[in-house]
Amino acid sequence: MCAVGTAMRSIVRGKEKPTKEEMMADFAGADVMRRVAWRLLPFLGLGYYVNALDRSNIAVAALTMNKSLGFNAAEYGLGAGAFFWSYILFQVPANVLLARLGARRWLTTIILAWALCSGATALVTNVTSFVLVRFLLGVAEAGYFSGVIFFLTCWFPDRYRGRAMGVFYAFAAAAVSTGAPISGNILMLHGWLGLEGWQWVFLIEAAPAVLLACLAPFVLRDRPADAHWLKPEERDWLQSTLNAEQRSGRGRELPQWAALRSSPILLMTAAYLLLGFGVYANVFFLPLMIKDLGFSNLITSYLAALPAALGVLGMVLVSRSSDRTGERVWHVTVCALAAGIGLVVAGIFTGDRIIELGSLCVVGFAISAALPTFWNLPTAYFGPAAAAAGIATINSIGNISGYAAPQLVGILRDATGTYSIALVVVGVMGVVAAVLLPFAGIPVRDAELRRAAV
Repeated sequence: MCAVGTAMRSIVRGKEKPTKEEMMADFAGADVMRRVAWRLLPFLGLGYYVNALDRSNIAVAALTMNKSLGFNAAEYGLGAGAFFWSYILFQVPANVLLARLGARRWLTTIILAWALCSGATALVTNVTSFVLVRFLLGVAEAGYFSGVIFFLTCWFPDRYRGRAMGVFYAFAAAAVSTGAPISGNILMLHGWLGLEGWQWVFLIEAAPAVLLACLAPFVLRDRPADAHWLKPEERDWLQSTLNAEQRSGRGRELPQWAALRSSPILLMTAAYLLLGFGVYANVFFLPLMIKDLGFSNLITSYLAALPAALGVLGMVLVSRSSDRTGERVWHVTVCALAAGIGLVVAGIFTGDRIIELGSLCVVGFAISAALPTFWNLPTAYFGPAAAAAGIATINSIGNISGYAAPQLVGILRDATGTYSIALVVVGVMGVVAAVLLPFAGIPVRDAELRRAAV
């Protein structure tokens, strides 16, 4: 979590060797962006931490839940993936509602709803109830990620946004790195008050979301004009900066459906979809893959935390480098390629503790590092009118992998007896995503954006 704090402090740092005009702009805006970052990012990041924890804790709970309820790998994959049926379907409606109702009210509702659904997972008794509660959790969580991505475009000018997204994403990676050991220790409460350990995982880890829902109305504001914690001149500076970006060549003011049908957006969406197979294969099966290497449940939960911890580091370093240089496309491409190759190597050497674990650590670093910088590509392309629905559409289509990846990996695992073929398949998908990205990317550089806004 120290890396997260470092990244937040770096949000207000500009490029190396700035021009005189850039130095003046930095001086005028640095304090404002520091206050905005410390006001919004800790809350939004903690929300994403709990969001990611409450959707992914199923991976550790499965270490005992599957045996307790009699699930095979395919049945577990069906339930784990059911989350994404509704997550995909409700992304766009949720973001449209956020744009109309405002982040303050809508995000509060979302957080409370997913807390109740996550806790209810402790009550499942068979495949049907497992699928149902995961579907409802997807409905509840659908609007949070894409809503916050849109929300950040309303508060952070482009030159600060990459690092802000990096901080936001880092909290999710921290959830996986710290959540696995936490869930592993909660599993040891088996039998307390007559409940099994996997039931306590869902009950205990749903509680923080309830607290965040209570705090949300006091922390969030819909737009800079509502920020009573900024001085009037600071609010004016921030809003005018954001407005100037919207009027400049930063975003093409295309109609929403025209933007979505454009070849760059279609290629970005395809790349995000393919990359997602690697993301969710790791999210839902990493502890089970490590357990197959012969480790105990507790040791497995700690080892599963290492790739995620490296992912936090990757998010911070790569997003910071991307903001500093203004280059987006190749930062994402190189990371996607490294992740794809790492998955293939892990598949080829499945069973070799050192090589498989080492490859999975490379995957954890690279695949996490690609994600926050990726979102600077479509957000730079959409104009403000299409941004909310456009971001949600790309995310919803990309997250088809959230359903398909658990199904694919579970079926291949049952058919072959190992995760080897599954890892190679999702690794090749990551390599294809890396090939697509240079053709999809729009070369947006911070210096060019600032000149266009003058």
